[in-house]
Amino acid sequence: MAVLRTTRRLLRAVSTHYANRRRDASLRDYDPHLLKDIGLRWEQGRLAPLNPEHEPATAARRHKAETRDAHETCPHCGSRLT
Repeated sequence: MAVLRTTRRLLRAVSTHYANRRRDASLRDYDPHLLKDIGLRWEQGRLAPLNPEHEPATAARRHKAETRDAHETCPHCGSRLT
């Protein structure tokens, strides 16, 4: 079972990698102003969002939100909730 799960994860990672490469290749010739309109920019040869703080939450942030302490503080500003 573990071998099957590992194989599936590996295939999913490879397919995601190539899908991202196709996406980046299709956007490579776009004008920087057009990329700015859709919220992207080229940074050191990679696509990067203009506003990285608006990216989806990472696993670490999700884990923090599940803890008891996160329910006592605001996840955005960190102030104590009453």
